[in-house]
Amino acid sequence: MESEPTQDAGALSSIAVVKPEEFTMTIQGGMLEALGINMYTTLGKCLVEFVANAYDAESPRVDIAIPVGEIEKARDQVRRAARASALAEAQAAGGRAPSSRGRILLLALPEDIKVTIRDAGNGMTPQQVQNVFLPINRKRRIGNDGQETNLKTENGLRYAMGRKGLGKLAGFGAAGVVRVETKRRGQDFATSFCMRYDKLVAEPNLSEVVLPATYIPGKEVQESYTLIELSALKCDAVRNNVDSIKSTLSEAFFGILPADFEIKVNEEVVVAETPKYEFTFPSGPRVDAEGFATVRLDIDDMPEPLEYRYSVRFREKGAHLPAAKRGARIYCNNRLAAGPTLLDLPTGMHNFHAQSYMECIVIADELDRFGVDIINTNRTHLRQDSQLVEKLLSTVTESMMEGIKAHSKFRNARAEQDIQDNPEARMLDRVAQQLPPRSRGPIKKLLTTLAARHGVDSTEFKEVAPLVINAANASEVLIKLIEVGANPESIEKVAGHLRDLAEIERLDALKLYRGRRNGINALKKLELEGEENWKKKASETQLHALFKSDPWLIRPEFTRPIVSDEDLSKLASKLARQIGVDSFTPMQKSGKDDLTRPDLVFVMADSAMPSEVVIVELKSPTLPLELEHLTQLERYMRKVEQFIEIELSGRFCAVRGILIGALPDSTTTAEGSLDLLHKMKKAGIREPWEVVGIRSLIERALQIHQAAIDTLEEELKEDDEEEEAQDSQSAGDTSNAPYAEGGVEAT
Repeated sequence: MESEPTQDAGALSSIAVVKPEEFTMTIQGGMLEALGINMYTTLGKCLVEFVANAYDAESPRVDIAIPVGEIEKARDQVRRAARASALAEAQAAGGRAPSSRGRILLLALPEDIKVTIRDAGNGMTPQQVQNVFLPINRKRRIGNDGQETNLKTENGLRYAMGRKGLGKLAGFGAAGVVRVETKRRGQDFATSFCMRYDKLVAEPNLSEVVLPATYIPGKEVQESYTLIELSALKCDAVRNNVDSIKSTLSEAFFGILPADFEIKVNEEVVVAETPKYEFTFPSGPRVDAEGFATVRLDIDDMPEPLEYRYSVRFREKGAHLPAAKRGARIYCNNRLAAGPTLLDLPTGMHNFHAQSYMECIVIADELDRFGVDIINTNRTHLRQDSQLVEKLLSTVTESMMEGIKAHSKFRNARAEQDIQDNPEARMLDRVAQQLPPRSRGPIKKLLTTLAARHGVDSTEFKEVAPLVINAANASEVLIKLIEVGANPESIEKVAGHLRDLAEIERLDALKLYRGRRNGINALKKLELEGEENWKKKASETQLHALFKSDPWLIRPEFTRPIVSDEDLSKLASKLARQIGVDSFTPMQKSGKDDLTRPDLVFVMADSAMPSEVVIVELKSPTLPLELEHLTQLERYMRKVEQFIEIELSGRFCAVRGILIGALPDSTTTAEGSLDLLHKMKKAGIREPWEVVGIRSLIERALQIHQAAIDTLEEELKEDDEEEEAQDSQSAGDTSNAPYAEGGVEAT
């Protein structure tokens, strides 16, 4: 068979080349994924965009209807069908993970389930739909002069929130179908059209898409509105409950009063959260009636300074914010423009834990009125490529730092008063006053720090403060001598010997606390490595080994477990020895010894008799906890309670449980995790169990032990500096120093 002749370079050059006079740019349908799905991943975020459109339409209100019950029922049915399909696919593929598992997140609910958003704004004529609403990335603020001078809404009633013309695509983040119905005052009909994601995404050029229009006659001439219907809702996008959606809307629109613009979700008005703050910064004459201080920033090449208002606020102790809500929120024209974010707040600053309770509200309307777009499309950050933004953000960071320092002083002042008002704490303070001057300051600072962070009535204060005071000096002996009225000279002599002993104790204590810091770091490492090891059980084994060797990570008073991963029959034997029972009834299961194995069991005693048995169940830090895990812990607790009731003959001994692992995300869709979160939410303070996340455990351990580490290291540093000064002084006095030839000190 003859081969086809090949073309050489000369032949190729003779081929006719088309040279068009002009080129055209197309926007393919796939662009909708970047502007819709990827930017607006939840229903709440989608609704924010439509609410902003209603505000810009000068509507006095917007009503959102979400059929919660229908959505929950349909989600359950769709996901169960998807899991069954995925299981069948995996079995057919020999156990391999199905290729479609990622698509489960985008599965749609039936189209008859709809979320609606209706306003009473200006509405649109058919021509406005075509020329104003539908163009993608239309710059609505451009005036006749080509500059962004159209800063206000159509009738000048409000400063406009919108700028880019992309909000209409937000619906595709949560729905596959977006229907728009709108009516302009003065017309007796409404205009309606529908956008379907599956059709638009396949279009080679969005500018050539045809959307059939429908006109609905018989409307009141004076009526005006716009109605948005979202259907074919995506399973994952509608996972959040109504309270979460209302919180998203409330946070997105700060400072808007319902009297000016009312937002309703399922007939309930969305109102801004009014948390209780224990401290705000700044205060006094610097702030206005709303609690905000004004800052004027001078920026090079700008004729006038940028003016904004801010307030740094700290919620009451115990009402800490989720990590995603901490830090600064920057608002422009009543809408969130960036944040929440901690910006460049240094992680090592004093009182940094205050960030858990801190929010900084920044009202910077002028940022959105300069005619330059510096707000990112997803409204989480500002574009940091300008001197204006850099200076603003650095100034806000400084304000948060100043607020944290002022909050620390406030907390310390209140803690000092609490110490004096509490008899036990006041006694510890008096003990600290008997210490040598060099130790007195750091120890008093420690007492104040512990009281400020935990409160004088807390377990942490009562357990840690005496331990460190005793490590710093043998103060218990000293205070007893004072109490019995011993001769002051005798006290001083005894104290001299005790201080020598205390120096050794103090160094040992510092070694102890440094060791505890290493334990905390090991726990951090396990938590950080969780994502990589999520399929391995090794991380659970490492967690078990860590808590067995360093049980104080769980609770400061834990020293060693009486049982570590041993079956309940062995636990019964060891409990019997603790209780002092010669013979006991074994824990049984189906007539046989119970071989189920709790991870760790501790016995706490006020005297020789145990007063509390604590069972700790550990789960991998890499997999979210579920209700099944708590049920397992409760089963252990029930069996131990039954055993104690028989063997203790009615004497009281509490049984408590601690479940430790990775807390599920609040937006999880896993049924087991949702069941656990629901039970935790309904649980009262009297429940005999608690569920603790790894991150919470790290934070708690740091709070309890870091203050002691810092105090002891500070005292040791002062000693070293004093010794260096003495050595330096001795080195300067060389009159009697023995030297060998050449000026080298003789040995």
